[in-house]
Amino acid sequence: MVLLLCGCWLLQPSSSHAWQTSQEDAAATQARIDAIARELERRQSAMQQRAKQLSLTERELQQLETQMGVVASELAATQQQLQATSAQINDLLQQQQALEAEQAQQAKWLGEQLDRAYRIGEHDFLKLVLNQENPAEFERLHGYYGYFNRARLAKLDELKATQAELEQVRIDLDGARQQLVAQEAEQKRQQGILLEQQKEQKALVRRLNQEQREDQSRIAQLERDQQELEEVLAAIIAALRDEPQLNGLAELKGKMSWPVNGQVQRLFGRVRSGTVKWKGVTIEAATGSAINAIADGRVIYANWMRGYGLLLVLDHGNGYMSLYGHNQTILPAVGDVVRRGEEIARVGQSGGRESPGLYFEIRADGQPVNPTQWCR
Repeated sequence: MVLLLCGCWLLQPSSSHAWQTSQEDAAATQARIDAIARELERRQSAMQQRAKQLSLTERELQQLETQMGVVASELAATQQQLQATSAQINDLLQQQQALEAEQAQQAKWLGEQLDRAYRIGEHDFLKLVLNQENPAEFERLHGYYGYFNRARLAKLDELKATQAELEQVRIDLDGARQQLVAQEAEQKRQQGILLEQQKEQKALVRRLNQEQREDQSRIAQLERDQQELEEVLAAIIAALRDEPQLNGLAELKGKMSWPVNGQVQRLFGRVRSGTVKWKGVTIEAATGSAINAIADGRVIYANWMRGYGLLLVLDHGNGYMSLYGHNQTILPAVGDVVRRGEEIARVGQSGGRESPGLYFEIRADGQPVNPTQWCR
């Protein structure tokens, strides 16, 4: 297993200070990045030695769940495209209805005008021209006929323009519907791939669980899993101890929402196995459910870790962090800033879980705290 903090992140300034662009600041920033890299390299050397002990099944599971994260992200993008295309179709249908109503009104107007022309005797225009006993009357009626003719021609032009516009809308509508069909087909294809991967994932999890049941060192394995997470967090804290941070979570205690809708298993502090205790909670939720950031933060870890699957860690500043494990996919990248309530991952069962759910921790100065005291 290879654990990497891809793309070390820069510092987020407070709202009262702007970024500095001088060479001195650039050099200082690079020095901080180098310090983080050196600290991680030192700590990862021991972890990489232990990673060689991964079983074949765990390696297959790691590769499969990483691929599932990619497919799930592609599926999410396709779903957004489907929503956009459906909205376009609704707009075109409204335009079509408006143009059809306008066309009907124009046709009605022309019919009424023709009827008025008939009633005032426009059908006797030739007779009027041949019989010019009253020049004044001829001039007056001739003016009326000219007015009506010009008005009809103008309305006919408007009607032709409306018909042309309506035809273009119908063409656009046909194109959008064809695009929707193609996107729905792509969605079904991606859903099929994800479904097959989920079946393979379940088979691998069953095999992994069988291997673990046969392993008499299960407790030792749990301790190693937990120790690896502790080393990653300790590396982050050690490298960033003196850095200006975000505002932390102290003022949000008891006010934050849970990261996902589901049944919270209040396992914090309880014995997990042997001497290993739970340092967070597990929230049971449906596969693919949105996982949201509990507060503003920056992504400092996004990778697969044994025992936790696809793991995401957010730094909230002032020594506060939140952890999200067993994800199906992770949406932001390392270094990205996320806002409170923003979707950051989706519920899965990576890392060997037999059912979908989220493993969730909150840490203060590296120490786990009970999430039930921080989230509503």
